[in-house]
Amino acid sequence: MSGQRVIRHLILPLIAPAALICLYFTPKAIFGCANRGYMALLVVFLAMIAAIPTAMKGAAAKRRGANDEANWWLVTTLILVSPLVLLVGPLG
Repeated sequence: MSGQRVIRHLILPLIAPAALICLYFTPKAIFGCANRGYMALLVVFLAMIAAIPTAMKGAAAKRRGANDEANWWLVTTLILVSPLVLLVGPLG
């Protein structure tokens, strides 16, 4: 497992769920309730937009037979979809 791969497929995508969790624990007095909600929706929207090309890259790698690469892209996609799950589920 190379360090570049860990940064690219794990650390960078984890910014989206971390940002959503940070917004959840930010006091209402700082941004206001509505603004925090808009920022949370923006984080989820951007993560969903980023998840589309990662899913396509994973599918292309799977078709080529590069299963290891496809698995990394799948993990990246799942991490990028997690803000939506958090917003609909426990943080919603």
